[in-house]
Amino acid sequence: MHRIVALLGILCCFTVLPVLCQDEDPCRPELDTKTTKWIERGTDKRKYGPEKRREFLESALDVQGEAISARFELGLLLFNQARRGADSYGAAQGMLLAVHEACPSFSEELPYTLGSIAFAQGAFDDALSWFDRFIRWEYFTGHPLSPRSARRVEEVESRLPEIQFLVEFNAHADAPPPRVLSSVASRDQEYLPALSADGTLLFFTRAGERKAKGDLVSKPFEYFTWSRRTGPSVPFDAGEAMEAPFNRTSGYGGASISVDNRLLLLAIKNPAPGNPENIDLFAARYELLDDTGDEKVYLWSEPEPLAVLNTPDGWESQPAISPDGKWLYFAAIRPGTTEDAQGNPTIDIMASQLGEDGDWSTAAPLPPPVNTAFSDKAPYLHPDGHTLYFASNRTPGGGGYDIWMSRRDSAASPWDAAAWSRPINLGTPLNTEGDEHGLITSADGRTAYFSSRRPGTQGLDIMTWTLPEPVRARASVVVRGRLEVSEELSGKPVEIELRYAQSRRAQAIDVGDDGGFATVVDLASKEDVMLVAKAEGAAFNAGLVVDRDEEEPALIEAQLTVRSVKETDAAFEIEDIHYASGSAEIGRSSLLLLDLFAEYLTETGLSVEIGGHTDDVGSDQDNLTLSEARAQAVREYLILQGVPGRSISARGYGEGRPRADNDTEAGRARNRRTEFRVTG
Repeated sequence: MHRIVALLGILCCFTVLPVLCQDEDPCRPELDTKTTKWIERGTDKRKYGPEKRREFLESALDVQGEAISARFELGLLLFNQARRGADSYGAAQGMLLAVHEACPSFSEELPYTLGSIAFAQGAFDDALSWFDRFIRWEYFTGHPLSPRSARRVEEVESRLPEIQFLVEFNAHADAPPPRVLSSVASRDQEYLPALSADGTLLFFTRAGERKAKGDLVSKPFEYFTWSRRTGPSVPFDAGEAMEAPFNRTSGYGGASISVDNRLLLLAIKNPAPGNPENIDLFAARYELLDDTGDEKVYLWSEPEPLAVLNTPDGWESQPAISPDGKWLYFAAIRPGTTEDAQGNPTIDIMASQLGEDGDWSTAAPLPPPVNTAFSDKAPYLHPDGHTLYFASNRTPGGGGYDIWMSRRDSAASPWDAAAWSRPINLGTPLNTEGDEHGLITSADGRTAYFSSRRPGTQGLDIMTWTLPEPVRARASVVVRGRLEVSEELSGKPVEIELRYAQSRRAQAIDVGDDGGFATVVDLASKEDVMLVAKAEGAAFNAGLVVDRDEEEPALIEAQLTVRSVKETDAAFEIEDIHYASGSAEIGRSSLLLLDLFAEYLTETGLSVEIGGHTDDVGSDQDNLTLSEARAQAVREYLILQGVPGRSISARGYGEGRPRADNDTEAGRARNRRTEFRVTG
């Protein structure tokens, strides 16, 4: 509020001169003698005080209500009284708006004063509009600005950036306020949260003081902590300190985890000669320790320093890995980072690229407008790969460290200034006069987590907030799973990819040594998305993971089993093939999978039999007829896609070959299927 008062004082430091000349301008109607005398008295500041002049101008309007000049002068007088705290701005605003409605070109004082009123009321959008009209007065009206008003233009223009900031800062003021993430909140301090892309793991630092049994005094502690949940819609548990190899010493400065939850980047205190408080970046991997066949056992590896990114005389912290794993962002203060006005290095957001050799490149600061001569830190790149949230104490701001957002053009290098949009302050009620930092979000872009100290917290707590739509990242979702390969294909490379049906875009997926995989699906494109597995000699394997007509999923689990096409007399299900109830009409999304199946048959040159199967609802004959019609419909569609008709046969099996118990809906659903069998 102090900023608004100071700015209002600058905007309103000029005395307004009355405009009383009469001419044939319809905005200045002919006034009778009595009205003219009231106006002359009402504008005589040397002879009369504000209250008396107000009475005179009100009398002029009582005599002649169309006296625009009287209404204008009364509006200015009321404005000056309100500015001194004598009244609200409502009366002055009403008077001046009436003048503007009757005669928009009456005086440049109109937009100037209405802009000042709007600013004082916190209506910053309106203030920008009125001040724009004032600055471009000659463009709007054809009348030049007076010399006095022309001098004001520079004053107004110098303040427009701050007003623009206040527009953005208050754009979501009516949004529900952030709340404490109660499931992890405690009497201790919780800060620097990091969320896995699938939304199931939350890492953070917990610090405080504890008195162990037998101790006389409390001792400080700081634990690198993780909290877990089974799915994005389930509350996090209370959190516990991570076991060895973590927490052998105190001093953690934030973390980030890869999309597949296998690589953990974190900042750990690493004393160096002459710098006992040195913080460096480390990497730990979640590695397969044992596979019993029934259970896989994993352990975190010993954190290893990322030597190429660390400096003994600097500070490297708050890492953030990109969803594709190819870029690492982090905060640093060291020789070479941006200097402030006094020549001291500030905290910058740095970036490093992963090379083909698996090593990180030498880090370099991101360009303006991300980094400034203030401190910019706590980067977080959303799983969409485009949206960067970070903390900065730049001005103008809400006070302390605020959360800002910039969007990256992924076609450009992060070190290219053109790659980043102008950062936007997320504003109130997220940002306060205190510090907010470490914001992360869910993959769908809706839910934010950050640390803050404010009324309602027990100190420094992790907060959660529903992001307003304009400051959300692109909606995304993680698809994760495990790949199993039959013995016949053991040793052969298997490719997994996402296929976006409408844009024909393909997205390769890396598979871990243990068969695990995870990737991010772009939901904002509003496309059908399919998961496809390919290998030489493998049967067709594809499934629909996103149906654009269905509700957006929060997490996608996908288990893939790739089998050899040479399995004797084997039948392979074409998953996710659906038909209208009791009909052979193939559903829209199912046709997309058949497009891929046609592609598979064309590439392999296989001859196949399409088999239709039903559950046992209805008569045997009806089910047989329906299954034959559905198998034939699939065959005809594949032929339309260019597959030779001689290589495809169709047969209906009705309810005669169930895969599951028809007594349950789940079983009946499994039995309603379309299969293919290799015939040559």
